[in-house]
Amino acid sequence: MDTSVFYQLQKKFGQQLKQVHHWNAILFTFLAFTGLILVSSDFRQWVPQVRIWVKDVHIWAGFVSILPLVFYGPKMIRHLQTLRKRKANRQNLYVVLIILVSLILSGLVLTYHRSFAPWFSSFALVVHDLMTWIGVPYLIYHSITRSLWFKKLEKQRLEKLKEKRMVIEDGNPILSRRTLLRRGTGAAIALIFTPFIYQWVKPYLGSPSPPPSSSPLPLTEAFSPLPSPSTKSKPPIGGGRRGNFRYYTVTTMPEINDQNFSFKIDGLVDQPQSWNWKQFVELNRDVQVSNFHCVTGWSVYDVTWEGIKLKDLLERATIKKEAKYVKFYSQDGVYTDTLTIEQAMGDDIMVAMLIDGELIENRNGGPVRLIVPKMYAYKSVKWLNRIELIDHEHIGYWEKRGYDKNAWIKS
Repeated sequence: MDTSVFYQLQKKFGQQLKQVHHWNAILFTFLAFTGLILVSSDFRQWVPQVRIWVKDVHIWAGFVSILPLVFYGPKMIRHLQTLRKRKANRQNLYVVLIILVSLILSGLVLTYHRSFAPWFSSFALVVHDLMTWIGVPYLIYHSITRSLWFKKLEKQRLEKLKEKRMVIEDGNPILSRRTLLRRGTGAAIALIFTPFIYQWVKPYLGSPSPPPSSSPLPLTEAFSPLPSPSTKSKPPIGGGRRGNFRYYTVTTMPEINDQNFSFKIDGLVDQPQSWNWKQFVELNRDVQVSNFHCVTGWSVYDVTWEGIKLKDLLERATIKKEAKYVKFYSQDGVYTDTLTIEQAMGDDIMVAMLIDGELIENRNGGPVRLIVPKMYAYKSVKWLNRIELIDHEHIGYWEKRGYDKNAWIKS
């Protein structure tokens, strides 16, 4: 790489293009690296505070990445004219521009997702993911095949080929060494990235509908008795959820079973409540259909939840007048969040046990989790096991690390 292009004022058209190309490559590499960190579950779990910083840096780098395109815009027509007879280079330019523009536009939507409807943010996330999984392998391939050592290797093989004086006729099926090298490099990169791309695309390949009623419920070996689904839950009155959950956790998932399960309501209440698993299963449950929105951009629609309305549990405990907030605890021992008393009394806020007629999976926060449909999912505490009434504001786990206290979703 010619480093002089970074600090010298370029006058020649070719050098100006080279300068834009180098800056764009560096910014794209940085964005790809920080983006892959952000989707890492392990990184989210072990260094959550750093993840917030990485997210902010990723966003700002995304804004900076617009500058090379701004500088390139006035030069684009002239550049295309120089590529009239170089079809491969022209196609490469189109691919790069499509990837960059798609990433920038979808990134802007995800950055300002509160200004858009959830379905539009979900679409932007799919586009952003798709362009990432196309763009990163393509960047690696492009960098390798344009590098000096690769070109030197091609030249050496070409010289050896000339020494052998091999004649390649129109009907000769043997590929040129240069083509073979480039296709081999592309195939190797494709093989490396295929497992990662498959993991991303796998949820979109199958039917999102829940398993048939004859299948065993999740966690059946850990819990007895099992809650019997309401007739409204199975088949779900919502028709079955549309979309797929992405499973995040800030700790290792707690091991919960019917022996160590407990649920209690305490704090500023006149009648503290506590239940073991058998007692909790016997509580009267309601069924509701609602949408589930994650602040990272994805959504799951028409989810049929079955559980106990939060306001019914709170009324059962009799809230004291001095109570102002409801604090929720996860059985992982780390995650907490709060709602005001007014918010907590919403008719659609539920302490859920079943999803589409099945016991909620452990990785999805089961067997019991909070559901707050009109707010982003970081308010819907997983592995819920305690509700405390308090007289002061408590800042939740992700709010402490930079998330907005206002979790309302744009309707």
